[in-house]
Order: sequence, then C-alpha cells, then structure tokens
Amino acid sequence: MNHSTHTEFSASIDTASWITLRWVRGTRYYRVHLEQDLWRNWLLTQVNGRRGTRLGRARSKPAPSIEAALLDLAAIAKRRRQRGYKLIS
Repeated sequence: MNHSTHTEFSASIDTASWITLRWVRGTRYYRVHLEQDLWRNWLLTQVNGRRGTRLGRARSKPAPSIEAALLDLAAIAKRRRQRGYKLIS
C-alpha cells in the first residue's frame, strides 16, 4: 500500500460566518443560530419558548448554501419584527 498519495482531510469550518440572533417579547424568547456541522454543511437552528421555564422548542434544518441560509435568516428576522419582538443580540 502506497502511503505517499495520502489525501489530507481539511476540517476547516468557517466559524467567522456563524450567526446567532436573539429576540424577546414579554416573557417569550426566540433564538436563531446559523452554523456549520462537522461535515461543513450549513444548519439553521430555531429555538423558542418562555423565559423562566423549561418549556420550549428547537428545530434545525439543513441549508443548501450559506446564501440560502442567510435568506431564511432575513425572513425570520422580518417575521420577528412584524410580531413585535425586540432584537437583543
């Protein structure tokens, strides 16, 4: 077996492009994370619930590209504004 043709695995993940946004309205919160998984696929995770309780929900969906994920993120931000949420970070 010839080891000189070893292909090096590039595990570079673009953490500089990860985004987390948080909104609140009264006792409700909403968080969105855009990040890459270990295989460098983009993942959009939405978390929402009521502050001060353990109740809540998390949903993740893969994005075909960072551009598609950013479009989804912009649509989510627009909906949060329309529903009276305040962006806190």
